[in-house]
Amino acid sequence: MKSERADYSVDAGQSPGTWLLRGVMRLDSPEAYARAFEPIVASLAKLPSISIDLSQVVFLNSSGIRALADVLLVAREKRCQVKLFGSAAVPWQKKLASSLTALFPEIVMRIDR
Repeated sequence: MKSERADYSVDAGQSPGTWLLRGVMRLDSPEAYARAFEPIVASLAKLPSISIDLSQVVFLNSSGIRALADVLLVAREKRCQVKLFGSAAVPWQKKLASSLTALFPEIVMRIDR
């Protein structure tokens, strides 16, 4: 499963339940994010855990952050464990880590150095 445009991509990784997001995610609407994240949401019903690698996402606008939070809400409903991976080199990811883990203490977010 894949969702891709010239400026971003949402790809399934080599292992089941692994998702790789890349690029500049400046989509036009919440509905556009829902379409882009649909493969991730679909995997939540099938697997006990997933991991989402955000480390190569240079920019994610507020609609994208909200859409990611919606994915986490669905994961909570499905009792699916989520691990998020980010990069300390991307400042918004460090801020996102503290915000998301405060809202969703059951997720694991790792920021590389």
